[in-house]
Amino acid sequence: MILTTFDHGAGETPENIVVLADGTICATLLLAGTVWLSDGEPERVVPGETDVLVVGLASDAESRLYAAVRSATGSVAGIWRREAPRRWVRFAAAEARAGLNGITFAEDGTLFAADSVNGEILCCPPGDRALRLWLADERLAPTSPDDPVSSTGVNGLKIWDGALWATNTAQGTVLRIGIDQGRPGEVRPVYTGIPADDFAFDRSGTLYLAVHPRDTVVRISPDGTMTTLATEADGLDGPTAIAVLDDGLLVTSLGMLGSRHRPTIVRLSLDVAGPALPRPSMPG
Repeated sequence: MILTTFDHGAGETPENIVVLADGTICATLLLAGTVWLSDGEPERVVPGETDVLVVGLASDAESRLYAAVRSATGSVAGIWRREAPRRWVRFAAAEARAGLNGITFAEDGTLFAADSVNGEILCCPPGDRALRLWLADERLAPTSPDDPVSSTGVNGLKIWDGALWATNTAQGTVLRIGIDQGRPGEVRPVYTGIPADDFAFDRSGTLYLAVHPRDTVVRISPDGTMTTLATEADGLDGPTAIAVLDDGLLVTSLGMLGSRHRPTIVRLSLDVAGPALPRPSMPG
């Protein structure tokens, strides 16, 4: 079921999605530079700046939103936090070179951010206000600058079972990256041949992947069984990210690589185990 449709011509291309504790659905609108909220109007993350891409999205225990902003302006690039309706402040600075994408929090409040352009994972420990290099590895890198798929390396990030999980869209892999006292451990490809964008776990450890180039959502159960749950026939048009509900999934469709250029949020009614992880409580 299509929950809502956006205006592709206005740059309203939904890239990432979060559901807050009160049920509010929030999505970044990549090219518009805004965050859409189901209970209000889209909010511009960086007022007065139009040359920005608003990409990854996360939330904390206080239901504050965090958005990854790409910009060639050094004073703009980084992670921005919503302090109040229509009031966003830069929470963590990033270098202008950073191709920020998916973001996620560890349980201790460490923020991880994917840099899809440079094939790096950045981090911001609690109390810091700048992203720094956490891991650079060839398994995070893009493969070519020639198109949106091959030029997108490490993309989605999630914490599950004590490790950081990542997709590499260009290489078609799902990676498990160990965390050893805050430092990166073993990098291990768990699944291959899946050019996924972002993804989500439910409480059982079932993995749901938005496979943008194939207009599909794929489920991988804890025993490794892989199932295609939804396709273009279900309204998908370049799916980019997934949020797990108690009774199904929400999927953002960007519509940029899709055939119909119809950006939407699609609701899939499924038997799922519910959202996976508690959100961290962040200071200040």
